[in-house]
Amino acid sequence: MFTMPSLHSVFLFLAVVGGAVVLLQGLAPLVGMGAHGADAHDVGALHHDATTGATASPLGAFNFRSVRAIAGGIAFTGLGGLLALRRFDALTSLALALLLGGIIYLFVAFVMRAFTRLEADHSVHPLSAIGLQAVVSLPIPSRDVGPGKVRLVVAGRHVEWPAIQAESALPGDTIHAGTPVQVVDAADDTTLTVVPIAPVS
Repeated sequence: MFTMPSLHSVFLFLAVVGGAVVLLQGLAPLVGMGAHGADAHDVGALHHDATTGATASPLGAFNFRSVRAIAGGIAFTGLGGLLALRRFDALTSLALALLLGGIIYLFVAFVMRAFTRLEADHSVHPLSAIGLQAVVSLPIPSRDVGPGKVRLVVAGRHVEWPAIQAESALPGDTIHAGTPVQVVDAADDTTLTVVPIAPVS
């Protein structure tokens, strides 16, 4: 006759399964499965988000499909539940386990998306932005003051890079945030040179 497993057994199962997946993810680069293992699709997911504009949403800061995030959440749900059962009743332990698992899941999902964005940004060279239009995200002062920042889409990816004004810009002119600009050069392969499409006020 089938009997329902105890809560302790469920937590133990989750901890073992989730921990095993996390361990395999960590060992994957060592056995030639690539640096990202099962999360190698994250860059592709980010590319899709960029083309659809999904990264503009606050939820775009999380990679909810990350295998590491899911496995970590499962593992810590199990571990948290096992520890909680030592001091609390079953219902309280379940609640605490789900809370801990959810927090770990969201944390890892956030970290994985941050790493994916960083990798995506560095995989696109600033020289490929020449001729494209951008929007100023941080006001760009005169060349002798320093750079501002612009946001643009390069190769289907949303990136934000430092930007300075062209040499033809008048001294004291500032390109304000939200102004559309065009990239005319990549000053030092890391900083874009831009000119405003609309007159600078």
